[in-house]
Amino acid sequence: MHSKQRYLFIDLLRFLAVVFMVQGHTFDALLDFELRSTTLFFVHDFFHGFIAPMFLFASGTAFGISTFKKWQEHVVWTRHVWRRIGKFIGLLIIGYALHLPYFSLQKILTEATEGEIATWQQVDALHCIAATLLILQLSILVLKTEKRFIQCVSIGAVIVIFLSPIVWSINFKSVFPLWLVSYLNSGNNSWFPLFPWSAYLLCGVIFSWLFINAKEHRQAMKFMQKAVVGGVLAFTLSLIVVNLPFNIYPHHDVWKVNPLIIVARLGFVAVITSAVFFAEHTMSIKSQIPQIMGRESLFIYVLHLVILYGSVVNKGLQQIVLPTLSVTQSTLYFVVILGGITMFTYGWYHFKVHYKRTALVMKFATAGIFIILFLVRPY
Repeated sequence: MHSKQRYLFIDLLRFLAVVFMVQGHTFDALLDFELRSTTLFFVHDFFHGFIAPMFLFASGTAFGISTFKKWQEHVVWTRHVWRRIGKFIGLLIIGYALHLPYFSLQKILTEATEGEIATWQQVDALHCIAATLLILQLSILVLKTEKRFIQCVSIGAVIVIFLSPIVWSINFKSVFPLWLVSYLNSGNNSWFPLFPWSAYLLCGVIFSWLFINAKEHRQAMKFMQKAVVGGVLAFTLSLIVVNLPFNIYPHHDVWKVNPLIIVARLGFVAVITSAVFFAEHTMSIKSQIPQIMGRESLFIYVLHLVILYGSVVNKGLQQIVLPTLSVTQSTLYFVVILGGITMFTYGWYHFKVHYKRTALVMKFATAGIFIILFLVRPY
């Protein structure tokens, strides 16, 4: 049996990812378009190309650690497994709810255009995380052993990484329904289809398995040192090779699906993960806020999207303020938004801990009211 210890550095990694994600989305929603053609914004955009992989990798690592610590609880249809599957399905539902064109089923059925329906079916990070983790949990129920599971995850990661350019070159619209196409490639303008984005989650699971085994052999520090070296080499060599004048793949979006770019991003994430691990072991982190925000990263993800981009029940800051702000103004908005999210998340977390049953009732009641209004509203 693996140790049931909770590893703080995973929560800290997710904390870093959500902080930079909120900052990036705040600038995306509010920064004046004229300022986005500057060299400084290009550097900013380049850096933020690594944030989503870090967030997905951390989600996969957290899933792996929680799974491997209690492996036997996940290989049969226990109450815990049903609850976990229900959580992933709930995340999928929330993902689609964020894309609803109207807060009325009747209006969607009678007035929604093909474009609005297509937008509703697009896949974002929440869909990708939920679908990938759901597939992983179902695979555990089938495969039963850690060895078979990690072998299949490794094969899956290699397939996703190296076939992504090919998958993106195929027009699936003539073969599959649009909702399924949205999970495969960018054919429906999805931001986070499973190819290639699920690879970061799968690699997070692999990383968690390697780390736990190293930890139990008292080799965690050495493993993380190797992760730094491997990450630096992967990042450097991949960026060198990707610029060589040859390519075995059909025309594709190099920055999003080229295997070398994916490996470079994984190398970067490995270095950051190791740095957070070393920081945890050399610094005294007294505040609970980073840990709580790391644990509640998916909650924060949903909350900040609703605040910035709005939903069918509210206007976001993008619609109210408009993308007209300077860098300083956008930064101030980021600080205020992050502060508000931090306070709300901290309060909600402790409320859940002390009033677990009440918090559960509140969540189901909110979901129930939303669904009922969605079904009965005529407009």
